[in-house]
Amino acid sequence: MASRPARCGLVRSRAQTTLRFEVLHVRGQCLHVFHGYGVVDAGAHAAHQAMALDVLNLVLGRACDKGRVEFWSDKHSESRIYDENERATETDKKAGPGYGDLLAERIRANADASKLTDFEKFVLDRGYMFATEADLKAGYDRKWKANHGIALTLEEFTAEAECRGRKLDTLQEVYRVISEHIKAGRLTAGALMDYAYYAWCLRKPEAIIAYQIGTGKDTPVHQKWAVNNCSQEITEAEARVAVCEEFGFEVSRVRIIGTPYYDATDWNFIRFDCAGRCWLMKNASLYPVYE
Repeated sequence: MASRPARCGLVRSRAQTTLRFEVLHVRGQCLHVFHGYGVVDAGAHAAHQAMALDVLNLVLGRACDKGRVEFWSDKHSESRIYDENERATETDKKAGPGYGDLLAERIRANADASKLTDFEKFVLDRGYMFATEADLKAGYDRKWKANHGIALTLEEFTAEAECRGRKLDTLQEVYRVISEHIKAGRLTAGALMDYAYYAWCLRKPEAIIAYQIGTGKDTPVHQKWAVNNCSQEITEAEARVAVCEEFGFEVSRVRIIGTPYYDATDWNFIRFDCAGRCWLMKNASLYPVYE
């Protein structure tokens, strides 16, 4: 193992048997490995959906020429090869590039980058997701409606979630819960697009809860609400540590209310009481809760 050349300069000792790392792999162009949580996306921008990537006994990860990536492991004696070029060749044999990919290439070749229309920007950003012209137009219609404060229908919400491979039995219930928050003025109509696109709480509709964090003047319209978009549950003990480390509360005086959610330092939702006051930690910000 030690005799293998490391072309990218990354060499790990065999004693380093367990690493937790993050991979950002943008459409086969590169592989980055670092500690923490991982986000995997095939688009032009990150998909905002985090997943934990635990790989046991990773010893060496090496980015070779022309998209070839090799991994060696103490647990697996054989070399495991991932070749982006081979995968692309196999894909090409099964089906050619989709309509969105072809249109994006035409835009890159012919359009003035400083004068792109909203539709052209959408195609460059998300065109790869759509195989047909009808799918692409439907995707843009959903984006346009969300940007103009028009709520998606259940069918549109489902299509937006499923076009990224999220075919879940919970989508109808998630849609119902979000729609109730919209009717109550806690969310705007565009939230339906956000929850579908970023996969917020799609597997756990019961996590989409809200707390009032601002008082109204005369009507509920002026009230401010915080609605959860994180579905990663943690224990009460972990939640107490999180709020105390972040905001300096005394651990013994913190009482967690309901289910705490925490995925990252800037993606969390923890309701708690301390010294007779009601608080909410949401995405690294602290709010007083009015009940």
